[in-house]
Amino acid sequence: MSKKAKYNLVKIVVALCVVLCVVLTAFELGVTYRILKAAEVDGTEYSVAEYNWLYTNSVYEIYNNYYSQYGQLATYFFNPSSNLSEQVYNQETGETWADYVKTYTDNTLIEMTKLYDAGKAAGYEMEETHYETIEKEWNDAKEAAAESGLSVNNYVEMNYGRGVNEKVFKEMEERYFYAFSFASNFAENEEVSASDIDAYYAENKEMFDSVSYRTFFASAAVEEGGDKEAAKADAKAKAEAVLAGTEEGEFTAYSHYVKSSVNPLFADWVFDAARTAGEKAYFENENGSYVVEFVEANDLHYNTVNVRHILVAPEDKASDTAWQEALALAEKYEKEWKELGGSEENFAETAAKYSVDSSAANGGLYENIFKGQMVAEFEDWCFDSARKPGDSEIIKTSYGYHIMYFSGVSEEYYSYAIGNTVKNVRLNDYINELIEGVEVSELSGNKYVGRHFG
Repeated sequence: MSKKAKYNLVKIVVALCVVLCVVLTAFELGVTYRILKAAEVDGTEYSVAEYNWLYTNSVYEIYNNYYSQYGQLATYFFNPSSNLSEQVYNQETGETWADYVKTYTDNTLIEMTKLYDAGKAAGYEMEETHYETIEKEWNDAKEAAAESGLSVNNYVEMNYGRGVNEKVFKEMEERYFYAFSFASNFAENEEVSASDIDAYYAENKEMFDSVSYRTFFASAAVEEGGDKEAAKADAKAKAEAVLAGTEEGEFTAYSHYVKSSVNPLFADWVFDAARTAGEKAYFENENGSYVVEFVEANDLHYNTVNVRHILVAPEDKASDTAWQEALALAEKYEKEWKELGGSEENFAETAAKYSVDSSAANGGLYENIFKGQMVAEFEDWCFDSARKPGDSEIIKTSYGYHIMYFSGVSEEYYSYAIGNTVKNVRLNDYINELIEGVEVSELSGNKYVGRHFG
């Protein structure tokens, strides 16, 4: 081979290496993930980066649903910090959490796409507050990145997957907010008449009717190798003595429980229309024996209430000192609020600054609180017959100390609860019509999604 031919060959090899390095660099920098398509829904294509954003959103939405029910124990069911492909979702089918999240994301992608298209076709304009929320979440990401010593794009890539940058983050947030705010707007604008409400209630009474009752329970639990039958007999004897009134028993109160939330062992009994206040009955199962006392069938025709609060939680609920410190902080925050002027607006500012409750972002506000929704002490304060707008007090619950502020009475529970249910039923019907027959088509980049979760 001539020197010239060798020289030309070297140039070609060097050029190919340069091209390969550029391609690999682009791949590593995430550019490829923003170009490569992962999925298509009814003509709309989504890149790997865009799908990764929604996949991540799905992971934490699922986790938060578990956390709202089980608190810190949520990770026993679903742990986003561990490899999702190694966590079993369904023992019978072998489906992993990675499989489940993928299905969940696909379903959300379909709904989001069709609602977004429907909103645009209807000329819907999203409220400015949603754009403000998107900007705030990006600013929060920037702050978290700075604290971690990372660039914001590196930070969001680590948390949302390769290819996600500011543009992808904001565009997907906007698409998501737009789609589901359009859905909310659709439901809110549905007109529901009094006759619609009465008709739906007549067909679905068990969804709304509630009772208050008390139970005494004698456990028949035994250690391994123990005499189960003797334990059951002992539990029965205790419960029967309480029922007869020859012994006192410690009863637990249950207020405003719908039938689906009541122990099936005695649900039919407490919801029987023949029940009278103070009436008691005996029930037993393998776990032990119950004495159930009927208190009342609850009236649905009462006004819900609007309340603001500031939650100050003790760092260690088992420590008396921690509770004392929490109370001192609550008193400090209450004093600060009053020094600001003591208005509801001032209270909202103080709640946003100090409350550890999720309502802090909304100035501590809970609207249309209904009976049975909150813990007993919280509700007792809210629904006190003497309560009037502007009332404030520090109360204690199992969560901590709450600085309370009563905003006022709101909608009637019967109309509010059933009317909203009818609206949501109609919205679901509308969405089901939109998405009927629509599927996600996986494209070549789909194999790259979700890798940041293992």
